[in-house]
Amino acid sequence: MKVPLLPSLLLAVLLPALAECDRYPRDAAGSTERADRAAIRVGLSHEPPFVVVPADGGAPSGAEVEMLAELARGRGTRIEWVVGGHDALMRELKEFRLHAVAGGHLRRSPWKPEVGWSREYHLRPAASGPLHARRLALPPGENAWQLAVDGFLHSRQARAAMASGR
Repeated sequence: MKVPLLPSLLLAVLLPALAECDRYPRDAAGSTERADRAAIRVGLSHEPPFVVVPADGGAPSGAEVEMLAELARGRGTRIEWVVGGHDALMRELKEFRLHAVAGGHLRRSPWKPEVGWSREYHLRPAASGPLHARRLALPPGENAWQLAVDGFLHSRQARAAMASGR
């Protein structure tokens, strides 16, 4: 019996492709695995009140710092703060040595096409102050990591909306 060539070729091409589907989204450089195995490495650029880096080398603070610590706790991993100038931190991020950079981002950042960006989220740095739209810079092409961070931000925003009765 002769087996038709076209269906055989389709099966030969589609079966291996379908077998890979369970591995998406994935990270090009393994950011999610490194974060969960070792620590989430976050670059901090001083931008009060969101990111406050004490000159004496003390522990960082601020609304974004607290939010990122919550992300690490939720993932059951530790966080490692890397303090520096914004451009130096963005270069480290682009080279996959950081998982995120918080603080110092300009609305028209020259880094926009070179790195990934989280979904927009809103922070209120003071109890009675206004909400501010913010984004984290993320490593480029790390789709699983971006999805994890965006999922965290979305659920955090939803909890805040429910708590405020919106």
